[in-house]
Parts: sequence; C-alpha cells; structure tokens
Amino acid sequence: MKKILFAIALAVVATACHTNEGGDVQVGKIAINAATRSEVSESEAADSFLLPENLMPSANDLKVEITGNNNAFTWATLTEFKEAVNGGLTFVSAPYSVTLSYGEKGAEGWSKPYFEGSTSVEVPMYGLTAEAAVEVEMKNSIIAIETTELFDGYFPQSSFKIKAIDWNSESEEMLFMNAGEVKITCEAIRQTGSVTTLESTITLRPTTRHKVVFDLSTAGNATVNVVFDGEIVETVELEYELNENA
Repeated sequence: MKKILFAIALAVVATACHTNEGGDVQVGKIAINAATRSEVSESEAADSFLLPENLMPSANDLKVEITGNNNAFTWATLTEFKEAVNGGLTFVSAPYSVTLSYGEKGAEGWSKPYFEGSTSVEVPMYGLTAEAAVEVEMKNSIIAIETTELFDGYFPQSSFKIKAIDWNSESEEMLFMNAGEVKITCEAIRQTGSVTTLESTITLRPTTRHKVVFDLSTAGNATVNVVFDGEIVETVELEYELNENA
C-alpha cells in the first residue's frame, strides 16, 4: 500500500511540474495606458506653449512598438494593439520596452510634428497583466522667424531659408525641425536693390518652440543682430553706412 501511495504522490508531483513548465504559465499580458502631452518649452515665455489641438494625435492613433525577449512587435495604431489583446495576445514572461509614437521620425517641414514616449515593463507569468503607462510628447522643434521695423525699413525685401525650407511669415502653419544645429540663410534687399546675404547657425532643442528675430542697429554703420530666444547670438556689421547720403 505504501508503494502505491508513493507512486501516486510521484505522479502528482510530476503532473504539477509539467503544468509549471507549460506555455500558458510562462506568459503574461501588457495593458497600455497612453497620454499625450501638449506642452512644449518656450524660452521667452513664463508659461509653456501649448500645441493646437489640430496637431495633437489621438491616443488610439499612436503607433505601438514592443521589443523584448529577442523579439520586436509593431502595430500601426493603439486601437489595433487593443484588438490583438482582446483576441488573446500574450507575451513570454520577460522585460519589454513599450514605445508609442506619431508622425514621421526625422521629417522636417510645415505641420510635421513628431511625438514619442516609452517605458519598460516586466511581463509576469500565469497570464497576469503588466501595466505600461506611456506619456507621449513632441520630440522635434518648432522655429519661427521675425523681423523688426528697423530691419524691414533698411531691407524692404527679405527672404529666409532654414536648411532648404523656405520660411513663410504669412503661413498659419508651424515649421517643425529636428533638434540640433540648423543654418538660417537670409537674402535681404536694400532700397538701392543691392543684395546682402546673412547666415547664422543656431542650435534647436527638442520639445521647444524657438523664435529667431533679425534686428538692425541704428548706431553708426548698419549692424544686423540675430536674436535667438531673446538673446543676441550673432552680430553682423555691414560694410556700408546706414545713412547712404552721409
């Protein structure tokens, strides 16, 4: 009898060990809670600048990328990911990185914001769920160019390029650029018709709205001041006097 009971006990232990090694035990789920942040920094303002609603993505439109356990998974939208979860989607228990994004990464131009956010989670076993809270914010930069009345009086016509993109002061859209160094080129035409080319290099920061102002000094010779986020970053003294009749 003891031998029979011992054999039964071994069978139970063996069954339990087999169950623990089963695929259903070694997997879990991921639930994504997404939030979009509209605030971006603005150096000259006390408060943050808020992106307009028409540029803000819906949480359900965010692209989903999950990497971990030597695998990479992608869904075009958070809606598609949720549908997969409702269909029984599971992940092998392991650490994972969850990234949400919206827009074309690296793209530059009018109305081309890029949003991104990520977090790390540890997927549990036994079909339990890991909660991934991800805040998505704008990762590229906004740039705007202005000219002062003095500058416009000396240069009745002027045009600007940021890299290869033409600046349009009348556009109601916003110009988005990648963070880092960019060169601004100005072609300014005096009343006499002569052309002056001005070049200035500035460094853009991510998640920031920048303003560049071209101003003119009236003291002595004509001097152009390039003002970036409220500070003069470059001074260009022209070779001729401000008063042509002097």
